Amino acid sequence: MIKTVEDINSLLKKHQEYRNSCLNLIASENYSSQTVRSYLNSDLGNRYGCYTTMNPEEREYTGNKYIHEIEMETHELMKEIFEVKYVDLRPIGGHMAGMATVLGILEPHDLVIEVSLEDWGHGLVGPMRLISHFGETIKVEYMKFDENRAVDVEALKKMALELKPKLIIFGGSGTLFPEPVSELRQIADEQGIILAYDASHVTGLIAGKVFPNPIKEGADIMFGSTHKSFPGPQGGFVVSNNKELIEKIGNALSPSLVTSHHLNRLPALAVSILEMKEFGYEYGEQTIKNSKALAKAMAKKGFNVLGEKKGFTESHLILVDVGEFVSEGPAKYLEKANILCSDDFSGASPQIRIGTSEVTRRGMKEEDMEQIAELFKRVLIDKEDVEIVAKDVEAISKKYLGLNYAF
Repeated sequence: MIKTVEDINSLLKKHQEYRNSCLNLIASENYSSQTVRSYLNSDLGNRYGCYTTMNPEEREYTGNKYIHEIEMETHELMKEIFEVKYVDLRPIGGHMAGMATVLGILEPHDLVIEVSLEDWGHGLVGPMRLISHFGETIKVEYMKFDENRAVDVEALKKMALELKPKLIIFGGSGTLFPEPVSELRQIADEQGIILAYDASHVTGLIAGKVFPNPIKEGADIMFGSTHKSFPGPQGGFVVSNNKELIEKIGNALSPSLVTSHHLNRLPALAVSILEMKEFGYEYGEQTIKNSKALAKAMAKKGFNVLGEKKGFTESHLILVDVGEFVSEGPAKYLEKANILCSDDFSGASPQIRIGTSEVTRRGMKEEDMEQIAELFKRVLIDKEDVEIVAKDVEAISKKYLGLNYAF
């Protein structure tokens, strides 16, 4: 029980010591620099900056003179790094940004095509339909994937022509390869379909110019997170070159979903954007190299790594079917060995998702991926004592407590 400040400090110290002993391969996490983290500790954390979508200068609360300047300057940085005209930084997470996109664009009984949870989607419309009135007013279908975990382009084109959806949402939590946005642009124009891209996982790779920019590929809207492959503070964003759409989404976002949009993250986000401008390409390039190297090493050691015929991955993550070696709870079992990743049981066979963003920023290179693959093998294939493996994981992890690609 927490009774004093010292109790809180003790728990935080234990957390940091524990995490320093772990190999963090969770694809939805990253490690922000101390510079970024320091900017979260400002007076802005206690302030409100509410405004109407297209009139941010008309703040609902007084005392926003410099808050407005900070937010608008951060908008300009986002416009520059993603090469867009319009930005909304009020979502406090990528999922909220996606919810606002769906609610702002759709009308009753419109159809959405998105990535299903079974295919590592983020589950925007599907789970929303569990709420009765959304279930009655929003329809959803799911895009198909091929054997390499890439979107089946021809199948999606056929769906778009036959089903005539209002909205197609690309992207999810298991994005291995660039999505076929440009291939759907002509059909979207002909059918009046809006193309959105959930960039939550690949935001940092897009910012680093090592992954295709969906807006330049033809997406009408891009939304996502600022804390996954993008190494900033937790938060979300929406960007577009379409003023009408950004206004609709913004008006759905606020005040319905958020009023206080956690202003203290904006200076921290600005710093992380500056870091990405400086180091983004080098960081992104090494991250993808590490993903490919880890995938190849795990495949050689007997794992069923998805996407082999396409080179396994072009992003910060890999997907591995481990059903041959474990029937349930692979991520929880790996956690006992201080190896942190994510698992999925929605499909026919359990899969694990492994991300390389954080270990890349910590300084690991391709040669280190062989060592990581061996650790997975020792736990899942060789069934070695997890406590013994955990000691080796700790020894390796503590060699990489620095931080690259940052101020």
